[in-house]
Amino acid sequence: MYKLPKFLCPNLKTELIRLGKSNDGGYSLSEKSLKEVKIIFSFGLDDDWSFEADLKKVTEAKIICFDNSVNNNFWIKRFLKDIVNFNFKSNIFKQFQRLFTFFKYKRFFMQKNIYHIKKHLISRDIIFPNQIEKDFTNLENILANWGSDSFLIKMDIEGNEYRVLDDIIKNQENMIGLVIEFHDCDLMSDKIQNFIEKIDLDLVHIHVNNFCSTTKNNFPTVFELTFSAKKYNSKRGINEFNFPDKKIDQPNNRDETDQKILFY
Repeated sequence: MYKLPKFLCPNLKTELIRLGKSNDGGYSLSEKSLKEVKIIFSFGLDDDWSFEADLKKVTEAKIICFDNSVNNNFWIKRFLKDIVNFNFKSNIFKQFQRLFTFFKYKRFFMQKNIYHIKKHLISRDIIFPNQIEKDFTNLENILANWGSDSFLIKMDIEGNEYRVLDDIIKNQENMIGLVIEFHDCDLMSDKIQNFIEKIDLDLVHIHVNNFCSTTKNNFPTVFELTFSAKKYNSKRGINEFNFPDKKIDQPNNRDETDQKILFY
């Protein structure tokens, strides 16, 4: 059983929809927010855009993905690695499908209102050397360039989320939803608590990534939090504090079960 402090317990609820592939790669959002959202900013892409592909099916909003690591070198290295590791004793069809992932990527991002911007998100307070400055952007510039009308954020940037939490707070006026994966949570719990207290959205869901390690006190080091605009939410009933939620949650690691969360 995972053990987490009470500030991480979602006291409010909303109708949630899970988008993305089964197990690792899926995230939960307020279903009502998808009826009003105009722009969705997705930070962290790698080789999995199943979440964004499902978004495309349920909303006409612009979907703008940011990840500088997914470039030509990324795809070349990935292709060569798949060739070297090709195993004729394994599922050949799936392996061939994987070889052609690049073409699926190109086809998806050729669609109307779907964009991949090859830049990393960083705090506006960080200054880089001139030669790499072009590889980074900040939330303030993004909102100025793309618009800030009823926007939603999905963020999985492997620990760099802590650098941009203040920027999210400062630019949250028209944000109606947020799903964010926090890393090194045992070390950063104070920063996470401060963020929860300052953001105007309500915490409505938590899901532990069961690929992660835990402390000796069963504190998980990685979990996903979903925030929803207050107008979509209501109080939880006395019997509605069971996490994981079997209706929407799936274990990131399909070979392991999701453990229950005890809030103290």
